[in-house]
Amino acid sequence: MPLLEVFFLALESLRSNKLRAGLTMLGMIIGVGAVVLLVSIGNGAKNYITSEFEGLGTNLIVIQPGRTDKRQGFGPPMGGAKEKLTLQDVEALERQAVSLDAVTGIIFGAGQIKTPQSTANVSVMGASDRFVRIFNLRIGRGEFFSQEEDYGRRVVVLGYNIAHTLFSDADPLGQLVKINDSEHRVIGVTAKSGQSLGLNFDDIAFVPTRAAMRIFNDDKLMGIRARAKSRTGVDDAVAEVREILKVRHDGEEDFTVVTQYAMLQTMNTILGMLTYVLGGIAMISMLVGGIGIMNIMLVSVTERTREIGIRRAVGARRKDILRQFIAEALALSLIGGLLGLASSVSLTFLVTWIVGKFDMRAPLWILFPAFAMSTGTGLLFGVWPARKASQIETIDALRYE
Repeated sequence: MPLLEVFFLALESLRSNKLRAGLTMLGMIIGVGAVVLLVSIGNGAKNYITSEFEGLGTNLIVIQPGRTDKRQGFGPPMGGAKEKLTLQDVEALERQAVSLDAVTGIIFGAGQIKTPQSTANVSVMGASDRFVRIFNLRIGRGEFFSQEEDYGRRVVVLGYNIAHTLFSDADPLGQLVKINDSEHRVIGVTAKSGQSLGLNFDDIAFVPTRAAMRIFNDDKLMGIRARAKSRTGVDDAVAEVREILKVRHDGEEDFTVVTQYAMLQTMNTILGMLTYVLGGIAMISMLVGGIGIMNIMLVSVTERTREIGIRRAVGARRKDILRQFIAEALALSLIGGLLGLASSVSLTFLVTWIVGKFDMRAPLWILFPAFAMSTGTGLLFGVWPARKASQIETIDALRYE
């Protein structure tokens, strides 16, 4: 019997038991859908984190005080090291590091901003004029402070949310505010940016580095941030930073240098492993679907014993019976796999359209493996019932009631 005819006979047999066939395929639909959805979520998370890292600036180099085991990848906790990084370190990097495009020291702390009308508890960040270039910070109104203003003027750039809280719809530019009882003049307001990797520039007040040192009564930096001139030159820039700072720190490497690329690679490794684990867990539901196919096929063999006997009596061979039942198991897995792919892919596109920023559209590379696994599972679990059907003796099958 031609294989195409065998397959059509299998479809006809499934059509005669639509409800049972549908419930059997449901397990395969859920299994394939779970694999595609979980892999899509993991892939979407990787894409989201990559875009968020790039949104914070490109070719970023993070320098933190304190030496950290390189295997950790993320550097020491902010402000948690006894060693110091200073403004002199920043100035040395600016003068000597030819691979760097911009450098800024940063100080971060909590502060209270007061106006005659209102008070707000905010995060205060001290940085230089280069901060805008390094982190792609956008200014909505006014301007960021200049290099000259970093040497003494008490000015502040308010985050979008802080400006709205303190001044509502009034123009904050030129207004005087008190930060921890130290007067500063507002010269700019950031453009609304929202939260990125736990950091929200809308809720930060920016002041020049030296002004922040006076506010917090501290002479050391929380860290240094720099940007390499090119992606390909990041490694050279890191080596240059290490050499310059080691000379300044008496030959001791009491600081940690981490690149944006290294942080991103660490995150992608973690998310990649998580994606594979989730995909493996989802495959369990596909195996459950395969077991469902096997159970239904065994029941079908029992119910159709007399039919098998009649087929054998009119000339059907054992391999014809074997093909017939394998084709039915394969049809269940193929249709279930296709429906699972269609439903899960549609769902990923729908979620991406609704959420927008989180792109979890199913990657093309998972579609064929998921479909192949569903087909293979159907074949694997369909062989035993098919073999059992082919082994039934003709006389015994005709006598079966």
